[in-house]
Amino acid sequence: MAAPRGLLHSPCSDENIMHYYVFKDIRLPPFCRGKMEEISEFDVREDDVWVISYPRAGLWLEDVTYLVMHSTEVGIGDMSQESIENGVQFLEYPHPGLETIKNLPSPRIIKTHLPYCMLPRAVQEAHCKVVYMCRNPKDVMCSFYDFHRMVKIVNYKCTLSQFFYRFFNHKLGYGSYFEHVLDWWKHKEEENLLILKYEDMKKNFGEFTRTLAKFIGMQLMPEQVRNLENYWMSQSQYNKREDRVGQWKSYFTVIMDEKFDELLPEKLKRSTLQFDYQ
Repeated sequence: MAAPRGLLHSPCSDENIMHYYVFKDIRLPPFCRGKMEEISEFDVREDDVWVISYPRAGLWLEDVTYLVMHSTEVGIGDMSQESIENGVQFLEYPHPGLETIKNLPSPRIIKTHLPYCMLPRAVQEAHCKVVYMCRNPKDVMCSFYDFHRMVKIVNYKCTLSQFFYRFFNHKLGYGSYFEHVLDWWKHKEEENLLILKYEDMKKNFGEFTRTLAKFIGMQLMPEQVRNLENYWMSQSQYNKREDRVGQWKSYFTVIMDEKFDELLPEKLKRSTLQFDYQ
């Protein structure tokens, strides 16, 4: 693609910033090496709930899913972040590992950022419930950029303009955001798939949790919804300014915004998917 006016025509000199592992022509984090075949044959259960998104697109989805599935427990307001983290397993991450996840009691909540083509066959064939979250690509790009700068092992020092190039040319971990989303959007009518939007979670958390609960097979009482909302609003990590909808406006130049809008239709391939940007 032609780089935006005022943006560099190539990424920064450190081409392989995370020592990516390339599988099926898609860049993956190095910890995915050696386990993709095992993942493709991973044993999936009917009562599994898989929470899937591109990095930074499904921010906090696993937490909301865990909270909804445990909403009947007394004292949800006292639930620790540690209990939530321990209750959701990251499929491809080194800890706790595939063997441990395989042996967890049901129902399991399993998180992954892997694209559709790399998921276990049973997930692709809808043998479990899948919750997929998308987010407007401008905020995804800016949030992923911040993530790269924040994580010490990455130590990303290039500019947002250079990251823009990476984002539109599939040079980041987990490949193209647009292909990641569209591969799931094609299956949006399938009974065992629920596609949610990050912006809806931020706009109306109560309605968001009711939709998620209904899909999982639960019916939340009004008091349970209020308890979830109160807990959510009381936790500072869920209400950071940098995670608000439209945060991209604090990053983008006018030229960058114009170029993004110019390139977007081609990336969406005439899909009916629409994003909310503010």
